[in-house]
Amino acid sequence: MFAETDWQNWCKAVESCADCPLKETRTQVVHGVLTKTVKIFLLGEAPGGQEDQSGIPFSGQAGAILNDFLRILKLDREQLYIGNTVKCRPVKVSAKGRYGNFANRAPKQSEIKACARWLPQELQLSGAKVVVTLGNVPLRAMLGKPAKVGDYHGRSFVSEKYGFPVFPLYHPAALIYDRAKEKEYLQDLETLKEWLKEESSCE
Repeated sequence: MFAETDWQNWCKAVESCADCPLKETRTQVVHGVLTKTVKIFLLGEAPGGQEDQSGIPFSGQAGAILNDFLRILKLDREQLYIGNTVKCRPVKVSAKGRYGNFANRAPKQSEIKACARWLPQELQLSGAKVVVTLGNVPLRAMLGKPAKVGDYHGRSFVSEKYGFPVFPLYHPAALIYDRAKEKEYLQDLETLKEWLKEESSCE
C-alpha cells in the first residue's frame, strides 16, 4: 500500500538537503514521481541540465532513449519509479554549457557518499521488487563496491547491501556518445524483458 504521507515527508527532507556543495549550484533537487507503489525501480546516476530545470528525471536527451527502452519493454513511466543515485546536478564551469555557465560532469565520490542516506527509504517507499541500474554509479551503489557496468551489464544479481534483485544496464547516455554499444544494449533489453517476466512469476 502506498504511504503517501511518508512519501511527502521524504520529498520535503531530500528537497531541503544541504549535505554537499551541490546545493550551491542546483536549480532544484531532482527525485522521482510516486503516486502508487511500483514493481520496478529504475536507478540512474545524477540529473543533467534539463532535469535540473524541470525537476523530472530523464527528461533530457537520454530521456528520449529511455522512452525507446520503455517501448521495447512495453512499459510506461507510471509502471515504474525513476530516481537517481545523486539527487542534484553535478556541474563544472564551462562557457559551452547549455544551461547557464555550467556543463555536466560525473558525481564525485564525496557527493555520492553524501547522497547515499536517501536511497534506502526511497527504495522502501517505492514498493519496488526489482532494481534496474543505468550506468556505473548506481551499479556500484547496489553492489556496495567498485565496479564497471561493462563487466556486469545484462546479468542479474541480488544486492547483498539492499536485498533487491538487480539488473544492470548501460546508461542511455552511453548510446549518445558511443553508438557501438547499441547492439549490446538492445540485447540486454531483450534479456531484461524475460528476466522481468521470471521475477513476476516468482511473486
